[in-house]
Amino acid sequence: MSRPIPRRFRGAPEPTGFKTKNPRFKFNFTFPFSLKIPAYIALGVIAVVALIYFTGGRTEASPAMEEIGIQEFELRCRLRGEIRQHESLYIALTNAGMTPRLVHNINRALDGVFDPRKILPGDKYTVDIDENGGLVEFELMRSPWEHYRIKLDGDSLVGFQDSKPLTFVIRAAKGEVKSTLWESMVKEGVPAEAILRFTDILSFNVDFLTETRDGQRFALLYEQNFFDGKPIGVGRVIAAEYWISDTSYGGIYYMDPDSTAGYYTLDGRNTKKALLRTPLTYRRISSHFTRSRYHPILKIYRPHLGVDYAAPEGTPVSASGSGVITYAGWKGGYGNFIEIRHENNIITQYGHLRNFARGIRKGVRVSQGQLIGYVGTTGLSTGPHLDYRVKVKGEFVNPLKFAFPDGPPVKSQYMSDFRGKAVEYLALLRALTDEDLLVDSE
Repeated sequence: MSRPIPRRFRGAPEPTGFKTKNPRFKFNFTFPFSLKIPAYIALGVIAVVALIYFTGGRTEASPAMEEIGIQEFELRCRLRGEIRQHESLYIALTNAGMTPRLVHNINRALDGVFDPRKILPGDKYTVDIDENGGLVEFELMRSPWEHYRIKLDGDSLVGFQDSKPLTFVIRAAKGEVKSTLWESMVKEGVPAEAILRFTDILSFNVDFLTETRDGQRFALLYEQNFFDGKPIGVGRVIAAEYWISDTSYGGIYYMDPDSTAGYYTLDGRNTKKALLRTPLTYRRISSHFTRSRYHPILKIYRPHLGVDYAAPEGTPVSASGSGVITYAGWKGGYGNFIEIRHENNIITQYGHLRNFARGIRKGVRVSQGQLIGYVGTTGLSTGPHLDYRVKVKGEFVNPLKFAFPDGPPVKSQYMSDFRGKAVEYLALLRALTDEDLLVDSE
């Protein structure tokens, strides 16, 4: 009985080469160039392949074979590949010929070890499959130092992180804004990644797109990672501080013994709010929150209970806060529309989207800052923008002025530990920058 031909090879032209006349076994071998070899060598190759075929890919060494060092071996199929743009791990592996069931087993073994949703273009993988189509080993290589593996342990697949340790040094920087914050921080030698993390930490209290002015000051303490003696990126920002006139905004990184991590002020308040100040990077506000606005298409006055952020089509839009999607689809004049229900009786709405991000649909839980869609001009719209609206306890509020609640503070039982670490970090930052640091937020 012949083995079934894999689905992806059915209908393919049959290659030319050496063939046996036995209908149970066909061996095709094609050379890319003309080559004459003795018949006894060809028959020897065919005999070896036939042995592997009829023994199911496994063979035991005979006494004669053992004398010349040939041991028992197992035949495996190895797949190597790289994640392409817009590919998920599932799509990449199934496109490589793996069955959906096998890919499901890989995802299940990675549960709690690596989130497949964080896969990125350029990540590489290796898959070893036995002669029965079962998974023997899987490796995901995200960088020379970050690896994840799955191995067969008895009848179970076990996933684990197999990463190499990084070393890091702590660096500090301070400066004064001249022209733009980005240019000023780059001038002080701050890496781009650290600048982005700095602004992200403070973005709940400072709108760096509209509130940055010359003369404002900044200071930060951050980790510079190294691998094999070479800098490879930025680790955590340990402390961040920004001054607007005499008002200080800042945060200190802290992870408690329960592994809850975040950025906090000296009195233990979370620097995060329930919602982001803005869910996208925008160029300008084209329409503000108002009870009476002249609609440019309908030519009538009516309430505009949100804020319109003008931005190029395709600009990423993020979830303002963690929650559950209650609507994702077409909604009349709003075009492509998303609604998210958050804690504290808060609802956010996102209108005129070009399209939705992968996996965004009703009932899906999203995290604060997670990509949900892209700026568009669908529905009643005169140009690309995001119509962003917020409801609190059933009433629309102005998202630019409403005081949203803080995130969870440092747990009371860990305040002493937090204060001790905060004092150490601030002392180090002060020593490196000579700044009078407060790390408080109003």
